Amino acid sequence: MIQKLKLLTIILFSLIFSLILCELALRVTYQFITNYDIEMWKYAKKLKIKSQNNNINHTHINNKSAKLQKVEIKINNLGQRDQYIDNQILKTYNRTFIVLGSSITFGWGVQSKNTFSEILNNYSTRDKKKWLFVNGGIGNYNTERYVNNYLENWSELEFTDIIIHFFINDTELLTSSETNFLFEHTYIGVQIWKLLNILKSYLNKENINDYYFKLYNEKSEGFKIAKLNMLKLKKFCDLRNINCHLVLMPDLNHFDSNKFIFIKEKVKKLATELRFDLIDLYQAFDMQNFNKHSYLNKYNDPHPNALGHKVIADNIYNHFNK
Repeated sequence: MIQKLKLLTIILFSLIFSLILCELALRVTYQFITNYDIEMWKYAKKLKIKSQNNNINHTHINNKSAKLQKVEIKINNLGQRDQYIDNQILKTYNRTFIVLGSSITFGWGVQSKNTFSEILNNYSTRDKKKWLFVNGGIGNYNTERYVNNYLENWSELEFTDIIIHFFINDTELLTSSETNFLFEHTYIGVQIWKLLNILKSYLNKENINDYYFKLYNEKSEGFKIAKLNMLKLKKFCDLRNINCHLVLMPDLNHFDSNKFIFIKEKVKKLATELRFDLIDLYQAFDMQNFNKHSYLNKYNDPHPNALGHKVIADNIYNHFNK
Protein backbone atom coordinates (compact mmCIF):
# COMPACT_ATOMS: atom_id res chain seq x y z
CA MET A 1 0.00 0.00 0.00
CA ILE A 2 2.80 2.40 0.94
CA GLN A 3 4.62 1.55 -2.30
CA LYS A 4 1.47 2.36 -4.32
CA LEU A 5 1.10 5.70 -2.53
CA LYS A 6 4.73 6.53 -3.24
CA LEU A 7 4.24 5.64 -6.89
CA LEU A 8 1.09 7.77 -7.16
CA THR A 9 2.89 10.67 -5.45
CA ILE A 10 5.80 10.42 -7.89
CA ILE A 11 3.40 10.31 -10.87
CA LEU A 12 1.43 13.27 -9.54
CA PHE A 13 4.49 15.43 -8.91
CA SER A 14 5.95 14.42 -12.29
CA LEU A 15 2.74 15.49 -13.97
CA ILE A 16 2.66 18.82 -12.12
CA PHE A 17 6.34 19.42 -12.90
CA SER A 18 5.75 18.62 -16.60
CA LEU A 19 2.80 21.01 -16.75
CA ILE A 20 4.87 23.77 -15.16
CA LEU A 21 7.68 23.19 -17.67
CA CYS A 22 5.20 23.23 -20.57
CA GLU A 23 3.62 26.42 -19.27
CA LEU A 24 7.00 28.12 -18.96
CA ALA A 25 7.99 26.93 -22.44
CA LEU A 26 4.76 28.31 -23.94
CA ARG A 27 5.15 31.65 -22.17
CA VAL A 28 8.72 32.03 -23.40
CA THR A 29 7.80 30.95 -26.94
CA TYR A 30 4.88 33.37 -27.20
CA GLN A 31 7.11 36.25 -26.21
CA PHE A 32 8.58 35.91 -29.72
CA ILE A 33 5.73 34.30 -31.68
CA THR A 34 2.25 35.82 -31.85
CA ASN A 35 -0.52 33.31 -31.19
CA TYR A 36 -4.06 34.42 -32.06
CA ASP A 37 -5.81 32.38 -29.35
CA ILE A 38 -3.41 33.52 -26.63
CA GLU A 39 -3.83 37.17 -27.65
CA MET A 40 -7.64 36.84 -27.55
CA TRP A 41 -7.33 35.25 -24.10
CA LYS A 42 -5.21 38.21 -22.95
CA TYR A 43 -7.86 40.58 -24.34
CA ALA A 44 -10.52 38.96 -22.14
CA LYS A 45 -8.27 39.08 -19.07
CA LYS A 46 -6.88 42.59 -19.49
CA LEU A 47 -9.67 44.66 -21.03
CA LYS A 48 -12.99 42.96 -20.24
CA ILE A 49 -15.11 42.82 -17.12
CA LYS A 50 -18.15 40.70 -16.29
CA SER A 51 -21.52 42.45 -16.65
CA GLN A 52 -24.37 41.94 -14.19
CA ASN A 53 -26.70 41.86 -17.20
CA ASN A 54 -26.73 38.36 -18.70
CA ASN A 55 -27.89 39.78 -22.04
CA ILE A 56 -24.61 41.71 -22.21
CA ASN A 57 -22.27 39.22 -20.47
CA HIS A 58 -19.22 41.51 -20.47
CA THR A 59 -18.07 45.03 -21.25
CA HIS A 60 -14.74 46.78 -21.59
CA ILE A 61 -13.00 48.15 -18.51
CA ASN A 62 -13.18 51.94 -18.72
CA ASN A 63 -9.91 53.87 -19.18
CA LYS A 64 -7.81 50.72 -19.57
CA SER A 65 -5.13 49.90 -22.12
CA ALA A 66 -3.13 46.88 -23.25
CA LYS A 67 -0.84 45.75 -26.04
CA LEU A 68 -2.50 42.87 -27.88
CA GLN A 69 -1.32 41.16 -31.06
CA LYS A 70 1.43 43.83 -31.26
CA VAL A 71 -1.18 46.62 -31.27
CA GLU A 72 -1.74 49.21 -28.53
CA ILE A 73 -5.41 49.21 -27.47
CA LYS A 74 -6.83 52.10 -25.44
CA ILE A 75 -10.34 52.07 -23.96
CA ASN A 76 -12.03 55.38 -23.18
CA ASN A 77 -14.19 56.62 -20.29
CA LEU A 78 -17.24 54.73 -21.59
CA GLY A 79 -15.72 51.37 -22.52
CA GLN A 80 -15.18 52.20 -26.19
CA ARG A 81 -12.01 51.94 -28.25
CA ASP A 82 -12.06 55.65 -28.90
CA GLN A 83 -11.29 59.09 -27.55
CA TYR A 84 -12.96 60.58 -24.47
CA ILE A 85 -16.67 61.03 -25.25
CA ASP A 86 -19.49 62.96 -23.60
CA ASN A 87 -22.53 64.91 -24.77
CA GLN A 88 -20.67 68.21 -24.73
CA ILE A 89 -18.24 66.84 -27.29
CA LEU A 90 -21.04 65.32 -29.39
CA LYS A 91 -22.80 68.69 -29.56
CA THR A 92 -19.83 70.19 -31.40
CA TYR A 93 -20.64 68.00 -34.43
CA ASN A 94 -23.49 68.19 -36.94
CA ARG A 95 -23.84 64.44 -37.18
CA THR A 96 -22.67 61.77 -34.75
CA PHE A 97 -22.59 58.02 -35.33
CA ILE A 98 -22.15 55.23 -32.76
CA VAL A 99 -21.02 52.04 -34.51
CA LEU A 100 -22.19 48.86 -32.75
CA GLY A 101 -20.62 45.50 -33.45
CA SER A 102 -18.13 42.89 -32.32
CA SER A 103 -14.39 42.35 -32.76
CA ILE A 104 -14.33 43.37 -36.44
CA THR A 105 -15.91 46.71 -35.53
CA PHE A 106 -13.51 46.98 -32.59
CA GLY A 107 -10.64 46.65 -35.05
CA TRP A 108 -8.93 43.58 -33.67
CA GLY A 109 -5.35 43.36 -34.92
CA VAL A 110 -5.12 46.85 -36.45
CA GLN A 111 -3.91 50.19 -35.12
CA SER A 112 -6.65 52.57 -33.97
CA LYS A 113 -5.89 54.92 -36.86
CA ASN A 114 -6.59 52.06 -39.31
CA THR A 115 -10.01 51.05 -37.94
CA PHE A 116 -12.81 51.92 -40.32
CA SER A 117 -14.45 54.25 -37.78
CA GLU A 118 -11.24 56.30 -37.51
CA ILE A 119 -10.76 56.31 -41.28
CA LEU A 120 -14.30 57.68 -41.56
CA ASN A 121 -13.37 60.45 -39.09
CA ASN A 122 -10.31 61.30 -41.18
CA TYR A 123 -12.41 61.50 -44.34
CA SER A 124 -14.90 63.75 -42.55
CA THR A 125 -12.11 66.08 -41.37
CA ARG A 126 -10.55 66.13 -44.86
CA ASP A 127 -13.87 67.14 -46.41
CA LYS A 128 -14.62 69.66 -43.66
CA LYS A 129 -17.70 67.79 -42.49
CA LYS A 130 -18.70 68.01 -38.85
CA TRP A 131 -19.23 64.26 -38.57
CA LEU A 132 -18.01 61.97 -35.79
CA PHE A 133 -17.91 58.17 -35.84
CA VAL A 134 -17.46 56.46 -32.45
CA ASN A 135 -16.15 52.89 -32.29
CA GLY A 136 -18.56 50.89 -30.11
CA GLY A 137 -17.28 47.43 -31.08
CA ILE A 138 -16.59 44.86 -28.35
CA GLY A 139 -15.12 41.42 -28.95
CA ASN A 140 -17.28 38.30 -28.56
CA TYR A 141 -20.54 40.20 -29.01
CA ASN A 142 -23.60 39.25 -31.00
CA THR A 143 -26.66 41.36 -31.84
CA GLU A 144 -28.29 40.72 -28.48
CA ARG A 145 -25.19 41.84 -26.60
CA TYR A 146 -24.35 45.01 -28.51
CA VAL A 147 -27.96 46.22 -28.57
CA ASN A 148 -28.38 45.70 -24.83
CA ASN A 149 -25.00 47.20 -24.04
CA TYR A 150 -25.94 50.33 -25.97
CA LEU A 151 -29.34 50.61 -24.27
CA GLU A 152 -27.92 50.06 -20.78
CA ASN A 153 -24.64 51.98 -20.97
CA TRP A 154 -24.66 54.45 -23.87
CA SER A 155 -28.28 55.43 -24.48
CA GLU A 156 -27.85 58.76 -22.64
CA LEU A 157 -25.34 59.84 -25.26
CA GLU A 158 -27.05 62.05 -27.84
CA PHE A 159 -26.03 60.44 -31.12
CA THR A 160 -27.87 61.37 -34.31
CA ASP A 161 -27.23 57.97 -35.93
CA ILE A 162 -26.69 54.35 -34.93
CA ILE A 163 -24.85 51.95 -37.22
CA ILE A 164 -25.15 48.21 -36.62
CA HIS A 165 -22.07 46.66 -38.19
CA PHE A 166 -23.71 43.29 -38.74
CA PHE A 167 -21.31 40.39 -39.22
CA ILE A 168 -23.08 37.32 -40.53
CA ASN A 169 -22.50 35.26 -37.36
CA ASP A 170 -24.11 37.92 -35.14
CA THR A 171 -27.20 35.71 -34.86
CA GLU A 172 -25.20 33.06 -33.01
CA LEU A 173 -26.42 32.24 -29.50
CA LEU A 174 -23.64 33.07 -27.05
CA THR A 175 -23.64 31.78 -23.50
CA SER A 176 -21.51 32.66 -20.51
CA SER A 177 -19.30 29.60 -20.56
CA GLU A 178 -18.11 27.95 -17.38
CA THR A 179 -14.39 28.24 -16.82
CA ASN A 180 -11.78 26.59 -14.62
CA PHE A 181 -8.43 27.44 -13.08
CA LEU A 182 -6.42 25.91 -15.93
CA PHE A 183 -8.18 27.93 -18.65
CA GLU A 184 -8.45 31.07 -16.53
CA HIS A 185 -4.77 31.33 -15.67
CA THR A 186 -2.59 29.27 -18.01
CA TYR A 187 -1.46 29.18 -21.62
CA ILE A 188 -1.79 25.39 -21.50
CA GLY A 189 -5.48 25.76 -20.69
CA VAL A 190 -5.98 27.93 -23.78
CA GLN A 191 -4.23 25.38 -26.01
CA ILE A 192 -6.27 22.50 -24.55
CA TRP A 193 -9.47 24.51 -25.11
CA LYS A 194 -8.45 25.11 -28.73
CA LEU A 195 -7.73 21.42 -29.34
CA LEU A 196 -11.02 20.38 -27.74
CA ASN A 197 -12.92 22.74 -30.03
CA ILE A 198 -11.13 21.37 -33.11
CA LEU A 199 -11.94 17.83 -31.97
CA LYS A 200 -15.58 18.76 -31.33
CA SER A 201 -15.95 20.21 -34.84
CA TYR A 202 -14.31 17.13 -36.35
CA LEU A 203 -16.54 14.68 -34.46
CA ASN A 204 -19.65 16.66 -35.32
CA LYS A 205 -18.47 16.81 -38.94
CA GLU A 206 -19.72 20.40 -39.08
CA ASN A 207 -18.30 22.61 -41.82
CA ILE A 208 -18.78 26.35 -42.35
CA ASN A 209 -21.82 25.75 -44.59
CA ASP A 210 -23.58 23.72 -41.89
CA TYR A 211 -22.69 26.34 -39.29
CA TYR A 212 -24.23 29.24 -41.19
CA PHE A 213 -27.25 27.23 -42.30
CA LYS A 214 -28.06 26.47 -38.65
CA LEU A 215 -27.82 30.18 -37.79
CA TYR A 216 -30.32 31.21 -40.45
CA ASN A 217 -32.77 28.36 -40.96
CA GLU A 218 -36.41 28.81 -40.00
CA LYS A 219 -35.93 27.18 -36.60
CA SER A 220 -32.96 29.35 -35.62
CA GLU A 221 -33.52 30.73 -32.13
CA GLY A 222 -30.52 33.02 -32.53
CA PHE A 223 -32.00 34.76 -35.56
CA LYS A 224 -35.30 35.30 -33.74
CA ILE A 225 -33.48 36.85 -30.75
CA ALA A 226 -31.38 39.06 -33.03
CA LYS A 227 -34.53 40.28 -34.78
CA LEU A 228 -36.29 41.05 -31.49
CA ASN A 229 -33.30 43.06 -30.27
CA MET A 230 -33.03 45.01 -33.52
CA LEU A 231 -36.75 45.79 -33.24
CA LYS A 232 -36.23 46.95 -29.65
CA LEU A 233 -33.41 49.23 -30.77
CA LYS A 234 -35.46 50.62 -33.67
CA LYS A 235 -38.38 51.50 -31.38
CA PHE A 236 -35.98 53.25 -29.00
CA CYS A 237 -34.46 55.23 -31.87
CA ASP A 238 -37.80 56.17 -33.45
CA LEU A 239 -38.91 57.79 -30.20
CA ARG A 240 -35.76 59.94 -30.23
CA ASN A 241 -35.43 60.63 -33.97
CA ILE A 242 -32.19 58.65 -34.20
CA ASN A 243 -31.36 57.30 -37.68
CA CYS A 244 -30.71 53.54 -37.87
CA HIS A 245 -28.34 51.94 -40.38
CA LEU A 246 -27.27 48.33 -40.92
CA VAL A 247 -23.92 47.57 -42.53
CA LEU A 248 -23.93 43.97 -43.80
CA MET A 249 -20.45 42.51 -43.32
CA PRO A 250 -19.46 39.25 -45.10
CA ASP A 251 -17.15 36.61 -43.68
CA LEU A 252 -13.94 37.45 -45.56
CA ASN A 253 -12.28 34.26 -44.35
CA HIS A 254 -14.91 32.24 -46.27
CA PHE A 255 -15.93 34.84 -48.81
CA ASP A 256 -17.91 33.87 -51.87
CA SER A 257 -20.52 36.35 -53.04
CA ASN A 258 -22.84 33.50 -54.06
CA LYS A 259 -22.08 30.96 -51.34
CA PHE A 260 -24.21 32.46 -48.58
CA ILE A 261 -26.65 34.38 -50.73
CA PHE A 262 -29.58 33.12 -48.63
CA ILE A 263 -28.09 34.87 -45.57
CA LYS A 264 -27.60 38.11 -47.44
CA GLU A 265 -31.19 38.09 -48.71
CA LYS A 266 -32.60 37.22 -45.29
CA VAL A 267 -30.74 40.06 -43.58
CA LYS A 268 -31.67 42.52 -46.33
CA LYS A 269 -35.32 41.52 -45.92
CA LEU A 270 -35.02 42.05 -42.15
CA ALA A 271 -33.46 45.50 -42.62
CA THR A 272 -36.29 46.50 -44.95
CA GLU A 273 -38.93 45.15 -42.58
CA LEU A 274 -37.51 47.05 -39.61
CA ARG A 275 -36.77 50.16 -41.71
CA PHE A 276 -33.01 50.15 -41.28
CA ASP A 277 -31.00 51.95 -43.94
CA LEU A 278 -28.90 49.15 -45.52
CA ILE A 279 -25.27 49.30 -46.65
CA ASP A 280 -24.29 46.04 -48.37
CA LEU A 281 -20.55 45.30 -48.16
CA TYR A 282 -20.87 42.09 -50.17
CA GLN A 283 -20.75 44.26 -53.27
CA ALA A 284 -17.61 46.01 -52.00
CA PHE A 285 -15.63 42.76 -51.81
CA ASP A 286 -17.27 41.08 -54.79
CA MET A 287 -14.37 41.44 -57.19
CA GLN A 288 -12.46 39.30 -59.64
CA ASN A 289 -9.53 37.35 -58.23
CA PHE A 290 -10.57 38.02 -54.63
CA ASN A 291 -7.72 36.96 -52.34
CA LYS A 292 -8.70 36.82 -48.69
CA HIS A 293 -5.08 37.09 -47.54
CA SER A 294 -4.95 40.61 -48.96
CA TYR A 295 -7.70 41.68 -46.57
CA LEU A 296 -7.06 39.62 -43.41
CA ASN A 297 -4.60 39.99 -40.55
CA LYS A 298 -1.54 37.79 -40.13
CA TYR A 299 -1.13 35.17 -37.38
CA ASN A 300 -3.98 32.96 -38.67
CA ASP A 301 -6.38 35.74 -37.66
CA PRO A 302 -9.71 35.93 -39.59
CA HIS A 303 -10.25 39.66 -38.87
CA PRO A 304 -9.84 42.37 -41.54
CA ASN A 305 -6.48 44.11 -41.80
CA ALA A 306 -5.94 47.81 -42.54
CA LEU A 307 -6.82 47.36 -46.22
CA GLY A 308 -10.01 45.51 -45.29
CA HIS A 309 -10.99 48.36 -42.95
CA LYS A 310 -10.30 50.90 -45.69
CA VAL A 311 -12.68 49.10 -48.07
CA ILE A 312 -15.36 49.12 -45.35
CA ALA A 313 -14.81 52.82 -44.62
CA ASP A 314 -14.81 53.81 -48.30
CA ASN A 315 -18.17 52.16 -48.92
CA ILE A 316 -19.83 53.55 -45.79
CA TYR A 317 -18.55 57.05 -46.54
CA ASN A 318 -19.69 56.90 -50.16
CA HIS A 319 -23.11 55.76 -49.00
CA PHE A 320 -23.56 58.74 -46.68
CA ASN A 321 -22.32 61.13 -49.36
CA LYS A 322 -24.80 60.09 -52.03
